[in-house]
Amino acid sequence: MSAALDLYTKLADTTDDKGPSRRIAALTLLLSLFCYGGTALSFDFFVVGDAPYGNAEYAPFERLLQEAAEQAPPFIVHVGDIKGGGEPCTEARNRRIAGLFQALPVPVLYTPGDNEWTDCHRQSAGGLDPLERLAALRARFFADPEVLHNAALELRVPDPAYPENAYSIQDGVMLVLLHLVGSDNNHRSKNSAAMAEWRQRSAANRKLLRKASRVARQSQARAMVLLFHANPLFERSPASPGFAPLMTDLEELLDNFSGPVLAVHGDTHRFQFNQPLLRDRSMVKGAERLWRLEVPGSPFLGGVWVSLTSDPAEPFAISVVYPSAAEAFDTSLSGGH
Repeated sequence: MSAALDLYTKLADTTDDKGPSRRIAALTLLLSLFCYGGTALSFDFFVVGDAPYGNAEYAPFERLLQEAAEQAPPFIVHVGDIKGGGEPCTEARNRRIAGLFQALPVPVLYTPGDNEWTDCHRQSAGGLDPLERLAALRARFFADPEVLHNAALELRVPDPAYPENAYSIQDGVMLVLLHLVGSDNNHRSKNSAAMAEWRQRSAANRKLLRKASRVARQSQARAMVLLFHANPLFERSPASPGFAPLMTDLEELLDNFSGPVLAVHGDTHRFQFNQPLLRDRSMVKGAERLWRLEVPGSPFLGGVWVSLTSDPAEPFAISVVYPSAAEAFDTSLSGGH
């Protein structure tokens, strides 16, 4: 709790024109620690996803990230979908978001969404080859270390063919970036190229999870956080075909890692924080140790602060941040359009 108290004290002394809104945000964070379980430890980060969709959302989204960065988190996470599904899959769009990430003063962890590549075959998105767009995405965001500037996080990439798949231990917490996307994870049974890509990526995700699990056990990590784009539809049984490998992998992970696990994703644009395997998959060993956080998405621009607590029963504390209506629609400060 001390870190949050320090943050509130700092923001309470803010005297600029954004001071009141920042003090309210800090107070909300403090209150959430009581509402969502126990004392917050020093590990905390800010996560967003499924935004910005269209030019009208760019300026308020940029301000949301900038204001989060001002609180000096160790990193900011974007869980994918940096454009709308019906918007053209252009390199200009990728370049604009890459520039936003690069300009932030803190490291960025980014995992791709379906709108960036899987759904680019749609006519409204340009009728492009998804695999070509995936290659372009990797080149734009992952080939140049200056874009995400997360070298200080010492990410480990088990397979160079999947530079977006990585893990790192930060403050005793294992972070895992998995490449899982919406639109049933690119599982298109009538498209041989898509199916080959899905099988290979599923194997790479499994390899990553197994490696991260071993390292987490060896390092005695106190928790694990999984970061990916897709809503894997935990409530569906049997699992959706595209996410069946993930569900198997999660069961293996919970069997091998004894600490709490938080799965953070976007995709369906509705905020939720729950324990999904306790609903319809109660027979999964360790189901009580898995939490799911879905971040809000367009048109509801917002983000979530995530903290680790000292309460074994509720190990993760969350605080949702939405810009005020005035901030969301006032583009004069950032030259939005």
